[in-house]
Amino acid sequence: MKRQKATGSRGSKSRSAKKPMPKGMKEMTEKMGSQADHPGGPMAMMQKMMGQMPDGEDKPPMLKMMGMCAEMISSVRQTNALAVYATSELQQAFREWLTELEVKALGILANGADTAELAAALKITEDSTLYLLNRLAASGRITLTAKLK
Repeated sequence: MKRQKATGSRGSKSRSAKKPMPKGMKEMTEKMGSQADHPGGPMAMMQKMMGQMPDGEDKPPMLKMMGMCAEMISSVRQTNALAVYATSELQQAFREWLTELEVKALGILANGADTAELAAALKITEDSTLYLLNRLAASGRITLTAKLK
């Protein structure tokens, strides 16, 4: 009587079919790598982010990426925790305040102000000003340009 080898739930699939991760990683790397020569491509962005991570030079790329993912998940959790406390009344007040800021910003930008001047005039941080500018650009009300310092 011939003994059959136990195969579990995977049956008699080939070894490569049992491990889809390497194949998926290869495809992702190829797709992202094909965009690496574009300044805004995802591979370039990942490389830049990985280069900015502290103590990352001696770590393999996969560990760096896992660290980046952990940081992003932590940020999402923190944002979610804060959102729990934002009642609909507070959300409405924020939307109204943001709309007022947008109107003021458009007037200030019409006079040729840069980001720092806009932040000072609106009495908000430059990070908040960048958020506001991106929001205005996304809505099509302004066009963003960059200049070298």
